Amino acid sequence: MTIYGKDCLFIYGIEKIFRQLCKEKGSRFRSDGTVIYVTAGMGLVEMYSLFFSRPPPHYSIFISSERHFDSLTLLFPGLVKLCLAENVHVHELRQALEVMILLCQQNQQPAYIHGAFKFTSAEQQIMRLLLRGHSVEDIARIRGVSPTTVSVQRNSLMKRTGTKSLQALCSLYSAMRSGGEPAMCR
Repeated sequence: MTIYGKDCLFIYGIEKIFRQLCKEKGSRFRSDGTVIYVTAGMGLVEMYSLFFSRPPPHYSIFISSERHFDSLTLLFPGLVKLCLAENVHVHELRQALEVMILLCQQNQQPAYIHGAFKFTSAEQQIMRLLLRGHSVEDIARIRGVSPTTVSVQRNSLMKRTGTKSLQALCSLYSAMRSGGEPAMCR
């Protein structure tokens, strides 16, 4: 089992629970394909960078703020995943680990190919200009369209990617373009 995150105390607790499960279940209890992402204490840039630098395998557990559950579902649509709130109880985490490990053992692991969002050339241009700090009016003037058109395209991108703020959208786009290396959005 692989655990990614930056909250060392949280990760230590997960490892301890997993070791207890291994003792109880015996040697047949393996977690070869399970990966856990602990995003507690991470900002959006860090979180998206993690997902794009270390893409989740087919069976993954995400321990995150509940406000990110919709984004995780949209980001990884074909993934078999369990989303747990940061305030997860020990018994809930034990159950999630057991379920995910059983799924891994009982099912063939298809190669999960992360279908990154496809941005049109217009959307890419808008995102590049947003990342450079341009306003909607500036972008409209540069592209030769109305500010309403730019706003509609930006809002459509936010809806499609499950992001709820411009910062989240910029963080997601930057992480996708750089393969996980964080970039700043003004």
